[in-house]
Amino acid sequence: MPEGDTIRRLAATIEHRFLGQAVTSCVFRHPALATASLADLCLESADARGKHLLIRFSDGRTLHIHLLMQGRVTFRRASDVPDWRRRFEIAFESGVMTGIDVPKIELIKTSTEAQILDFLGPDLCGSYDHAVATERLRSAKDRPLSEALLDQRLIAGFGNIYAVETPFICGISPFQTVETIEDINRVVAVGAALIRTNARRGPQRTTGQNRVPGDHWVLSNDRRRCLICGSKVRRYRGEQTPWRRRTAVCPTCQAISDKRTVDQARVRHLLRSHPALTILDLDDATLSVSTVEPVEVERIG
Repeated sequence: MPEGDTIRRLAATIEHRFLGQAVTSCVFRHPALATASLADLCLESADARGKHLLIRFSDGRTLHIHLLMQGRVTFRRASDVPDWRRRFEIAFESGVMTGIDVPKIELIKTSTEAQILDFLGPDLCGSYDHAVATERLRSAKDRPLSEALLDQRLIAGFGNIYAVETPFICGISPFQTVETIEDINRVVAVGAALIRTNARRGPQRTTGQNRVPGDHWVLSNDRRRCLICGSKVRRYRGEQTPWRRRTAVCPTCQAISDKRTVDQARVRHLLRSHPALTILDLDDATLSVSTVEPVEVERIG
């Protein structure tokens, strides 16, 4: 499932390519939109709220998309993909946008977006309130940390990469319950710094700038041993975890105990070459930059 940073970057790419352009042709292959058309409408904006993609058009309607686990959006005709998998094809003056295997798509009134998405927690890549996000996560109490991080009603934008990598960087097990983590605000701060930085700069790395092989500390399938202590990494299939996602854990670095705190020295060491560290205030367990405005994507592919 794409993370919040992926959707934020996708929205920025759509705006970069097609903002202000008219739709020259449009095909939907989704039962709910079989007769819908966007022809001759102009693209007014593209935005993200957590993992939800919002593409707004000049007639006051928004194309609301959620990619779930399998969906993706590409900027080509994708004629090598069977028709039935191309759930929408929207052509503009300068190119085409194709939705492949997109499971959730609807046209809504732009004025009703807030009502439809009101259930979401603070948006990590949007206008983000760190204090509210922390309190929302703290309310999860007896739920495992990774399960709580993935609950979009608590905080919007975390996906499985950050739900696995953030606990590892903090030295806390994803199975540790939220109420037993004394400084849960630091966990949230680490995850928020990572995802906002990756949304702004790309790519989706948690290991820093090429100092560690691979993009991720433990989630990479070829990672057999912990890069910090050398212990064998334990891997869990989705059906083996309460939150139904694949998970990787170092049993030594991330041992479960009655009470846990974030290992601040470990965080600084593991993020020493990642630009996320420059916006992370570990002492105060906050971000050191303003998060009032959504992330501004700097590098668009």
